[in-house]
Amino acid sequence: MTLYSVIATVIVVIGMVVMILLFERKRARGIERDLREQARKDRGDPGH
Repeated sequence: MTLYSVIATVIVVIGMVVMILLFERKRARGIERDLREQARKDRGDPGH
C-alpha cells in the first residue's frame, strides 16, 4: 500500500466511526426519552 492509500483508509475509517457515534447518540436520546415517557405513564403522572 502506498502512503496515500493508508492515509485515505485511516480518514475513511475515522469518518465512519464518527458517523456511527453521532447516530448512536441520537438513538440513545430517543430511547431515553421514550423510557421516561413510559415511566411517567406507569406512575400515572400527567405528561407535558
